[in-house]
Amino acid sequence: MVKGGPKLKLSQKQQQIVNHKDGALLVEAGPGSGKTRVLIERIKFLLSSTRRGKILALTFSNLAADEMKERLAEDRSFEEQVDRVTVGTIHSFCLDLVQSRGNLIGLDTDMVLFESEEDRRALLKEVFIETPQLKDFLERYDDKSKVFQRALQLITEQKKNFVLPEDCVVTDPFPFIYSEYNRKLLDQNVMDFDDILFFAYRILTENASVVRMYNSLYKYICIDEAQDLNFAQYQVIKALCGNNYCNVMMVGDANQSIYGFNGSNSEFMTKNFVADFAPTIYKLNENYRSAKRIVEFANRLEHYDSVTNYVYDGELVATRLADEESEAKYIADKVEQLMQDGHPDVEGVISPERMAVIARNRYVFSHLEEELTNRNIPFFFKKNASGIENESDFMIVFELCIRILINKKDYIHLQQLKKLIGSSALDNLNNINNMNSMSILKGVLTNTPYEKLISAIGILNSEVLSFGNALNALESILSTFDDDERYLVSMDIQQWRKHWNRYCMLVPKENRTLTSFRNQISLGKTKAIEVNNGISLLTAHMSKGLQFDVVFIMGLSEGTFPDYRAIKSGSVQLSQEMNNMYVAVTRAKRLCYMTYPAKKKMPWGDIKNQVPSRYIKDIVV
Repeated sequence: MVKGGPKLKLSQKQQQIVNHKDGALLVEAGPGSGKTRVLIERIKFLLSSTRRGKILALTFSNLAADEMKERLAEDRSFEEQVDRVTVGTIHSFCLDLVQSRGNLIGLDTDMVLFESEEDRRALLKEVFIETPQLKDFLERYDDKSKVFQRALQLITEQKKNFVLPEDCVVTDPFPFIYSEYNRKLLDQNVMDFDDILFFAYRILTENASVVRMYNSLYKYICIDEAQDLNFAQYQVIKALCGNNYCNVMMVGDANQSIYGFNGSNSEFMTKNFVADFAPTIYKLNENYRSAKRIVEFANRLEHYDSVTNYVYDGELVATRLADEESEAKYIADKVEQLMQDGHPDVEGVISPERMAVIARNRYVFSHLEEELTNRNIPFFFKKNASGIENESDFMIVFELCIRILINKKDYIHLQQLKKLIGSSALDNLNNINNMNSMSILKGVLTNTPYEKLISAIGILNSEVLSFGNALNALESILSTFDDDERYLVSMDIQQWRKHWNRYCMLVPKENRTLTSFRNQISLGKTKAIEVNNGISLLTAHMSKGLQFDVVFIMGLSEGTFPDYRAIKSGSVQLSQEMNNMYVAVTRAKRLCYMTYPAKKKMPWGDIKNQVPSRYIKDIVV
């Protein structure tokens, strides 16, 4: 879809970045500086100035990747060259690498992703149950769930730093637990989310020919939001470039680094990249998004020097309210006023879609959600979950069957399937390893209420993947369910069809497999694009990359924003909290209203006095 309106002229500095041809490039770009536009324009310039070679553009979210694809597609003069640009997340790129080249490090290329914590926990539990010494170790603890949780946290930490079990410095028996957990994953032909980067790194560092192939294929590599790189991601990018490749562009803003909990550190962009690639450095500090008062406040937060050419002063106020109910009513009143009367600094009617409410945590919205609902003001809470959320047991069983069909070694989901349908089939079979997936599923489903699934599963088991036909087969038996179950199954089938249709848009027919489909779901790539039909309610983390004419930031009291855990932890965490606040404020284009409740009712009934957040204590009224 081509967007209308005049095309804004690039500034001199923006044009210099666009015209940069060869050699590493670092663009430190503040909020509203047009960094995404500059990145898109540079990709277009490179496409027009080079006849051969492709461009690899990596982002940190599927939403950002989709936006980049859309903005590239807007310019029809580049329609024929869009295929020369590969756009995706770092994880999706690495997963493709593992699936296509995993055999080089001894992996099956049809490995399936275990994306959920529940699956990881179930697998780890099996490790403890099957190992006598670990079973004895577990018996020492009353709360065994905390043992599993801590072990999984440590495993994630080690994998993100590319530490093998034999190199762990963590106390016993963790190295053994870590080793057995990895063995269990491989035995079941699955990998967890942290394995994606680890395996990709191994492939690149152990196979120089693969690096040479990618260096030859991609003339340029562009990394958006580079301040969010963690150790593993940076090392993968560095390995991808090898010793001589240098046409890497990184774009980011150190002040918007808010994923410290995931190991991200802006220094991978500002220091490591500079040391390793010696890039040409540009700084974009002109804010084309936000009005004067908003930019001035943001600059005070981060001691930044962003400037704006906006003719509007805008509005930025911080208000103390009596309690959480009063805070919610204040915001709802302001919303209604703006919708009815507009504002001199905002052109046209201010619809709910032009407004957002941002808070540090999800629970802060509870009173506001109730207030907006009572007033019939539409609102929308953005979700970031991937996967498929089946409502009917029938389709939950269908999804488990898919997992077994693509991976008969998946003992975890086989046990879940048998437990859910109450089947004891195959419990006493010793030759299950010699059975194919279809035979296993027939053995489990036969003589159960889910026997009806066998026909649809048989369609999926055919040589040609006909997922749509399998869903048609399920729809043909809907009349056999009672009304309530029929409705849920029908809605679930529609959901699956949407995921499949989106997958078909992403992957050419000749490359489609059930394993690939399942993994794309796990990465969130088949998730439907959410439509904002009201005011956006966003956590600070979810708000990143978005912009609104009007932004409310609520719950701005010490212990809430900044979070009490950051206050206790000290400077590093508090720095992340400052960045969260900076991101929240700079989402506003014209108007920003900040609030906090003087009193807060705790879940156990106590009333706790609140003090204003350090971010607004000097301006609150």
